[in-house]
Amino acid sequence: MIRVAIADDQELVRDGFSLILRSQPDIQVAAEAADGRQFLDAVRRDSRIDVALVDIRMPVLDGLQATRELATIPHAPAVLVVTTFDDDAYVLDAIAAGARGFLLKRSSARDLIAAVRTVAAGEAVLSAEVTGAVLDRVRTTGPATRVELAAYQLTARETDVLALIGAGLNNNEIAERLYLSMSTVKTHVTNVLAKTGSRDRVRAAILAIQAGLAP
Repeated sequence: MIRVAIADDQELVRDGFSLILRSQPDIQVAAEAADGRQFLDAVRRDSRIDVALVDIRMPVLDGLQATRELATIPHAPAVLVVTTFDDDAYVLDAIAAGARGFLLKRSSARDLIAAVRTVAAGEAVLSAEVTGAVLDRVRTTGPATRVELAAYQLTARETDVLALIGAGLNNNEIAERLYLSMSTVKTHVTNVLAKTGSRDRVRAAILAIQAGLAP
């Protein structure tokens, strides 16, 4: 059973998410909160929460700060940021704070359910639109620091894959571009994430931009 907490200041949104998730036999909504402080209090009371759906913009304590403070709580849940498209300015900070996934509020019920299960399994969830917005912002503002890739000891092919991740390509597109099988691409992506210490593809893409690999 996947236990979920929902943190959003809009009651209608909380009710909608709760209704969708409660319809699944393997998901239980364990807590709901209208602001970041209520959310943290709920997590401290219940150490068995697996996934937290967190809105970035909330009163009292916003989702970004709440995500940062989760790091101080033992057995903290994985955070899935549920955002509107114009929240992309905050997503880079949320990545740094430890969020494991990002989903647009207008995503389908099927996408929401799949995202909760994926994050609960320890994997990352990244809405293509949110990912694209984040990478566009990094390209526009320029990388904060220049990264040298030598320390990561990537192979030539892994470097190629990292560059294409930075360009926003998915696994299918990378396979077509490099004339590789999907299983080979998945192996390269796994190796790239492990060697660079990237939690997910967005972090890897940002690294590619900072290293000058991606346009």
